[in-house]
Amino acid sequence: MPLPGPTADARTRPAPAAATTGSAGSDITKSCCSTKGDGEIHVGTMHRFKGLEYQRLAVVGVSDGIIPRSGVIERHRVEDPLRYEREQRKARSLLFVAATRARDALTISWHGKPSPYLPI
Repeated sequence: MPLPGPTADARTRPAPAAATTGSAGSDITKSCCSTKGDGEIHVGTMHRFKGLEYQRLAVVGVSDGIIPRSGVIERHRVEDPLRYEREQRKARSLLFVAATRARDALTISWHGKPSPYLPI
């Protein structure tokens, strides 16, 4: 089961949980693109999962302020409205691409307030 997160920093957090359940962990790399049911939990950024497909997928960290990254995007709201809109579209598109990597089951998690891109 892959666990795409919004940033490379988020890749390190699920590993202890996987170890306690007896699951094997594996980072997604360019050379590691096997999506066969090998029982491993693949952990990577949402960018890393582009073009891959999994039977079950969990997208973690889909919280307001993280997706979209408000610190990065908000500075453009007044100074460059066109770039602000473009960055909003890119962030929304990235979440969409990550979510569509799931073939049969999708789980999305967040902490605190969910991302404004989630239809909740």
